[in-house]
Amino acid sequence: MKRVLIAAALLIVSGLPAIAKTSSDMECSHYMAMNEAGQTATVDSVRSNMPSAHKTPSSHGMAKKVAAGCKGHPGMMVHEVMENVMPRTR
Repeated sequence: MKRVLIAAALLIVSGLPAIAKTSSDMECSHYMAMNEAGQTATVDSVRSNMPSAHKTPSSHGMAKKVAAGCKGHPGMMVHEVMENVMPRTR
């Protein structure tokens, strides 16, 4: 929770809140160009729009998994990578 608040504060200060508005249609190439705080905030934004079956507790850990999934796939959509790497709960 503390990391999420820090990431949100960094985004506000850096002027990147617009990323959260467009994260649902973001390509991996843009995601990979972000720093760790931006990637974590993007994961939070995309995850908040997903069904509860895709909820996970750690945005930081998920951001790393998404970065690994995006590597070598610059045109892939971030939300698609997240759906592939997130465990489904029932």
